Amino acid sequence: MPVSEDNKHDQQLNKLWADYRDAVPDVEASSFFMPKLWQRIETRRSEPLSIFRRLAEVCVMATLALALLMSVIMPEFQKDPGVAGTYVDVLADEQSNAYTAMLVEDVL
Repeated sequence: MPVSEDNKHDQQLNKLWADYRDAVPDVEASSFFMPKLWQRIETRRSEPLSIFRRLAEVCVMATLALALLMSVIMPEFQKDPGVAGTYVDVLADEQSNAYTAMLVEDVL
């Protein structure tokens, strides 16, 4: 970029900043400036989210209630678990039965 073009862009930027300062007045900060600002921010943030927040709270509570209900009711339905022992015990029993069946087939 030539120097004259940089100078032209600088002048345009300075004019833009000057227009901005003229358009936006300086705010006089008082002791209530920050509390009022945060109050405005909180009212804007909480209004549209209140419906979604409430829906999320209801979903979380329903999930928690369902989990507690299942933890109480499900053991009642599982009187006989069908599998006794650990996973390794079940695999060992299954493997020994398969090995025995193979031996019997070879003998016959």
